[in-house]
Amino acid sequence: MPIFSAATVGSALAAFIILTPAAVIGADEPPLYASATEAYRQGASAMKSGQTAAAVPALEYAAKRGVLGAQLKLARLYADGRDVPKDDTKAFYYFQHIADQYAEIPSSSPIAKYVGEAFVALGQYYCDGIPAMPLLPDPTYAVGLFRHAGAYFGNAEAQYQLGRLYLAGAGLEKNQTIAANWLAMAARKQHPAAQAVLGELLWRGEEGVSQRQARGLALLTLANENTKASGRESAWIRQLYQEAFAHADNSTRKQAEALLPQLGGSKRATAATAAKITPKDLIVTPSTRALAKPAAPAPSLSAVDEPRLGPVDVVPPAAMGMSVGFGASVDGVGGLER
Repeated sequence: MPIFSAATVGSALAAFIILTPAAVIGADEPPLYASATEAYRQGASAMKSGQTAAAVPALEYAAKRGVLGAQLKLARLYADGRDVPKDDTKAFYYFQHIADQYAEIPSSSPIAKYVGEAFVALGQYYCDGIPAMPLLPDPTYAVGLFRHAGAYFGNAEAQYQLGRLYLAGAGLEKNQTIAANWLAMAARKQHPAAQAVLGELLWRGEEGVSQRQARGLALLTLANENTKASGRESAWIRQLYQEAFAHADNSTRKQAEALLPQLGGSKRATAATAAKITPKDLIVTPSTRALAKPAAPAPSLSAVDEPRLGPVDVVPPAAMGMSVGFGASVDGVGGLER
């Protein structure tokens, strides 16, 4: 059974057909490209050289013929809106097509991470909605998409988003403990935002989350260092780190530094970061985190359905009953990285 209702698929498909008319090839006219794979290669090459306008027709030709690489590149292009006009309807259609085709592909498959990316994108669309389709916000449905991406495909962003939804009580019943469990899974994959949110939870303690200030400070330190290392330093993560560091005593700071290696960071990260902090950095301001807008709570899952905090791996849940097009071509999978 497809993951989307007939009405949703119909409206998305209709919008796509209207916005992207397929080329009509007459009986006596040669095909536009030698093959779908060749079309993908030409499109990918044009994108690499910065010729996006020339790339799109070739990628669309390949995408309509089942080339996963072309579908994903187009989905990213329309979702980002940097090199082509932003079009969430088209992006939604392509991400949806990937999810419907490959929802049950083995998590060990080399294309599994790309399928997980599609589920995360769809989950975010269901959180926010798409007025142009129209697609109304449905955080409860988004939870299922994030859970499949997070538990089955092991996607760190999906695990982080689930943690945020549990903290906010959006689409499900608010639960700080389960939120911390999902955040911990993403944090172990060095997801900076998950490290920061979990670090703050442990630093101050919450209902269902015991206060562990040294571990909280260590996670905040790693989050701050990881964002700087990626070249995408985050102001809110830096602020949370500075607040915790400013209030920590020397003993807590030393304990946090000792925890860094087991959490995946350098033992010298705390000292190196502290050396860069000036007195003005230690001014504490209220933390501001934009979590998902709360919705009507849904029944919570049983303990079996959720991961546990600690080194225990999550057993992938049963398939969600989604349609899978294993007959579709997977040519053109290479070169999907940004």
